[in-house]
Amino acid sequence: MPFRVLHVVESLGGGVLTSVLAMVDATPGLEHHLAVWPRRSHADTGDDLAAFASVSTLSHHAVRAVVDLRELVGRLRPAEVHAHSSYAGLLARVVRPSTGVVYSPHCFAFERADLGSTTRRLVRRVERSLVGRTSVLVACSPFEATLAAELGHREVVTVPNRALDLPDVRARFATPLRVVTAGRVGRQKDWRYLLTVKGYLEEVLGGRVEWEWLGGGDEAGEDALREHGIHVTGWLPRGDVVRRLADAQVYVHTAAWEAAPISILEASAVGLPIAARGITTLVSLEVPGTVATAADLAARIVGLGDPNTWAAEQHRSLVFSSVHSADLQRDRLYAAYGHVPAELALR
Repeated sequence: MPFRVLHVVESLGGGVLTSVLAMVDATPGLEHHLAVWPRRSHADTGDDLAAFASVSTLSHHAVRAVVDLRELVGRLRPAEVHAHSSYAGLLARVVRPSTGVVYSPHCFAFERADLGSTTRRLVRRVERSLVGRTSVLVACSPFEATLAAELGHREVVTVPNRALDLPDVRARFATPLRVVTAGRVGRQKDWRYLLTVKGYLEEVLGGRVEWEWLGGGDEAGEDALREHGIHVTGWLPRGDVVRRLADAQVYVHTAAWEAAPISILEASAVGLPIAARGITTLVSLEVPGTVATAADLAARIVGLGDPNTWAAEQHRSLVFSSVHSADLQRDRLYAAYGHVPAELALR
């Protein structure tokens, strides 16, 4: 009988699905299935789902989704149920399959800076209450692993994210610098912080670069970015995003909270120097180019206008990318799943 893994996600767009696809790619000896809980609207960026043996859609109603997932688990009888992100993790642990639940938070919800302190305490309390229904906590950064241990998780495995199926492209130095970022225009990626960086770069440092946001989202945010001279592409297929990254000279990341963003891994994989807001998660991952303030970010971007500095930082990005390998991801996943037969683990 094949070793089946049922992945539970809540959208078909964004970094979480890309992370899951990388895990599937790293473990070809396993049989992977996907259950999607369309709890909210999402941007389907057209990722190929052919790697999954089956794809099922659960009801968007919470109670019915529990029934649907329970029936799916009964039919597939997976060796592991692997839930990705907070809501999918809640759903899977309410169902409480006999195998237990491997849970990947992809950033705990109580890390959200847009939630009030009372709400964040409540979310933390809910996470703590579900520890007993979690067989293994899969963290994507050392910082997330620390948070998991603080919640009371005893079985914690850090499984690194990685870039997947990249076109054969490489960033090159050019002026004026093209500065790009990627993701959903919203509070998490913090487009307002990006505007602060842009303002400091232009008004204080006198720098002039070209700006582009790869993605879409909040209408008011998109409008504000365009009004300040930042081109917003809207949602693009992942391959197009990577090619646009390779056409740029700097990847800037201004998120207020994060897990282990795929966009940084994709940018580093094509040799794009990074300028990143130094939030705790990214510092724990040792992302190159993390700095403390918006002024520091602006100064780093300007500094990358020197070709020798740029070349050195490109090398740092490529080294960082190489650490996040398929082999390491596979070995850590097998450690998380725990009882993969040896003959499958060698495939």
